[in-house]
Amino acid sequence: MAIVVKAKKGDSTNDVIRKFKKASVASGIVQKVKDSRYFKKPSKIKSEKTATRSRLKKRSRSLKKMKNISPQVLIRMNQKLGSS
Repeated sequence: MAIVVKAKKGDSTNDVIRKFKKASVASGIVQKVKDSRYFKKPSKIKSEKTATRSRLKKRSRSLKKMKNISPQVLIRMNQKLGSS
């Protein structure tokens, strides 16, 4: 997957580099490379996933108890729980 960043007329090289870095982080390429750098046992991957899921559930429960929380935040939290 190629990342294309087009420079506008008034952009400096630093602006273009910043845009490229932002685009590469947003696409998730950097995280994939970091994750595949070292071998992880399947049991370790599973335990990390369950830990993340339990942390999200705990956060979701605490957010539901708050009175001034917007419904969009709860929807996003449920989406994260469903996707992980």
